[in-house]
Amino acid sequence: MTNTPLAGVDTGERPSARQTRVDPPTALALAEALEREGRYADAGEIYRRLLEQLPGDAGLLHNLGLAHRRLGDLAAAERQIREAIRIDPSKAVFHNSLGAILRQANRLGEAENCYRQALTVWEAYAEARYNLGLLLESTGRLDEAIECQRLTLAYQPAYVRARSRLGVLLHRRGDLLAAHEVLAAAAAAEPTLFEAQYYLGWVLADQGRHDEALAALRRAQALRPDSFEVEQALANTLRDAGQHEAALDQYWRLLELRPERASTHEELNKLAWASGRRDLYLQSFEHARARRGEDPELLAMQAAFHLRQEDYAAAEALVQRARALAPGRHELAGLLARAVAGQGRADESYRWFMEAISREPEVMLHRQELAFTLLRAGQAPEALEVLTRALQIAPDDQLLLAGLTLALRELGDERLAQWVDYRTDVGVYDLAGAPGSEEALHFNQTLAQELDALHRSKAEPVDQTLRGGTQTFGRLFDAQTPAIRQLKTRFDAAVADYLGRRPDRPEHPVNRRRTGGFDYSGSWSCRLASGGFHRNHVHPRGWLSSAYYVRLPDLDRQDAPQAGWLKFGESGLGLGVRDRAEHLIRPAVGRLVLFPSYFWHGTVPFQDEGDRLTVAFDVLPRA
Repeated sequence: MTNTPLAGVDTGERPSARQTRVDPPTALALAEALEREGRYADAGEIYRRLLEQLPGDAGLLHNLGLAHRRLGDLAAAERQIREAIRIDPSKAVFHNSLGAILRQANRLGEAENCYRQALTVWEAYAEARYNLGLLLESTGRLDEAIECQRLTLAYQPAYVRARSRLGVLLHRRGDLLAAHEVLAAAAAAEPTLFEAQYYLGWVLADQGRHDEALAALRRAQALRPDSFEVEQALANTLRDAGQHEAALDQYWRLLELRPERASTHEELNKLAWASGRRDLYLQSFEHARARRGEDPELLAMQAAFHLRQEDYAAAEALVQRARALAPGRHELAGLLARAVAGQGRADESYRWFMEAISREPEVMLHRQELAFTLLRAGQAPEALEVLTRALQIAPDDQLLLAGLTLALRELGDERLAQWVDYRTDVGVYDLAGAPGSEEALHFNQTLAQELDALHRSKAEPVDQTLRGGTQTFGRLFDAQTPAIRQLKTRFDAAVADYLGRRPDRPEHPVNRRRTGGFDYSGSWSCRLASGGFHRNHVHPRGWLSSAYYVRLPDLDRQDAPQAGWLKFGESGLGLGVRDRAEHLIRPAVGRLVLFPSYFWHGTVPFQDEGDRLTVAFDVLPRA
């Protein structure tokens, strides 16, 4: 480029787009300074003036395009960079920049082609490969994204952003140990990289290494003090670490920052209940109202909390207030239907159920609750019709299947045998040696110590069927303790055996979803005190579900027959004499029970000084 002067402007303390006489290198330096200050319009003006003197300069066209991108004019940015590529297609950076613009415009297929073209021009171009990995990740191609970031690091091991992203991808795939190793290396290589510290905190938290997780998250907080996401991760980690008072304080801090954020209200109130802080329970909604006035979304959420506790009148009043503010909100009809039905006004509820289904036909909850209301009202044929139509839309919905079994049983329909056969559908495995053996007792005593350390709450979760006990937070199998790891290995073998032994019933909801593999969709531990029990329920997020017994009260000293036993077949709908337990299993330390997630199940209460400690998990077929 020649030293052609640039017609210009005044000079002042701050760099400006207009200088009296400036040669191109000086003008480019000035433009870069303006861009660092965020003055992209002024920088673009310099590039335009330079192009008047140097028409067809591909580098200037590229820079002008990037300035337009920063200003939000993607169409102009695309035109200029495409022209730069036409003039000089050998510059990999041009193809990479065009890919970034197209990705921002959500033209992902074209963006991917641009990144790949950049790599065709320059195979070792780390930034283009990193960007390609991000695009693959955003389109759900997880394995390709992982391989892409690994290849980025193979060409440029010092590219810490790629190392950090690889750790995130490994975490998403469930490989916690590998994710931790990669993110720890990224954080050590570049301690000031926010993403490395933040995601390292996430992985450590998921491993149950809460103190280390909190330290990493606080380092991320120091790097980005205004990050709401870090504040939220700190609250969740404090909760999982059992520091409940500190977690509640942190959730309140989040509400001060964003009082309208529904997820914060959800977590705060669930924790307030489970930690015994009933004085705080549901107070967040009043706090938000004082700050922002009535909010229909928060009124609806507060109503949902009342529904969980069967306080139907309070729920109805809140929904009506929300409807007065926002009559068009789709979720309100369903909430009102459930609140009205819960008060015994079944006939009145039907109109609201039908409105909810009309407004949200894809939400199966409305059809489930309508069918359950019909069953309670003794209208099994009508319930069967609702369930049959709904299962045509969502054939694997566990609550719909659970309702179907009840309707068929009510009607004496012989088709029930296609869905329920306790002899073949309930599997019992004694995993740690014979029940009562020294081996079983020793292993489960060690396991109990690890589980007891994770039971940090004082009451049952507000949104679960547990009564008179506690439940662990998070995914139990992420806890990297020796006995829990060994237990999961034993579960792997038992689930594989259960699936392999299934009879040849291709229409069965378990059999028709088999893919040759499975993954755990949830895992937790429950601890029941004397008088505690599990209400009859099903597992809507599962395919197979379970109960494993770690510690038990003395079942032989119970006054009630079969106290503490696991029962199947009796629903949680309060159907009275028409409902009944049809299959019972006596617990034993070291015993695992597997069953389809749509099976109604619960436990018989017990009275004893000892407690009942269990592990449970849900399984889904591997995609």
